[in-house]
Amino acid sequence: MNNVAKVSQPPLYWDRLFAPSSALAMITTVDADGRPNIASYGTCTRVNHKPVSIAFTTLLHKDTGQNVLATGEFTVNLPPFDREILEKVRICGLAFDHGVNEFEKAGLTPLPALALKPPRIVECNRHFECKVEWTQAWTEEGRLMVCGALVAASVDADCVDEEGYLIWDVAKPAHYCGGPYGGTFVAAYETMAVDLPYDGPEVFAADTLHQKMYDEL
Repeated sequence: MNNVAKVSQPPLYWDRLFAPSSALAMITTVDADGRPNIASYGTCTRVNHKPVSIAFTTLLHKDTGQNVLATGEFTVNLPPFDREILEKVRICGLAFDHGVNEFEKAGLTPLPALALKPPRIVECNRHFECKVEWTQAWTEEGRLMVCGALVAASVDADCVDEEGYLIWDVAKPAHYCGGPYGGTFVAAYETMAVDLPYDGPEVFAADTLHQKMYDEL
């Protein structure tokens, strides 16, 4: 179990906490009777800055799809690049029958959310509690796209600095390489500060827009 204290993050830090902007995730929901469910997703993406919004796709007939339609809530939990937790990610990616408790199957620890019903996962180091903004069903396979607005966020205390920025080699964001690669994951925590060798007016405009966005939060 992860024994690091979880700390709530203010809205000003939400956008910088979900980084990189697309990540491997374990999404928790509850059904109409309050039973929890965990499902693993290779792609979960921050799609808007204000309000901070997160989107993913699932299958309409699966528990996650049915639960978000029934309750309008989900919690995104981001696991680190660590073999033990990634093994649990794979377990939660299996097609368990409705009502099966994935917390028990994978040996994970539930933690009450700050604002919503879907619990956080202790072993993950970042948590994003979302209210469903909209859903869109499409494709012959019956996929459902879900977009939720963030209402609360929390993180392991050792994963962020005093301004809410990730400490990359502690948070250790992970990505899933995709179905054709089987159970293969890749680390996403090596960083490189890259210069912008261009001095046109677009640079000033972009910097001004970025600053304005955070000033208004």
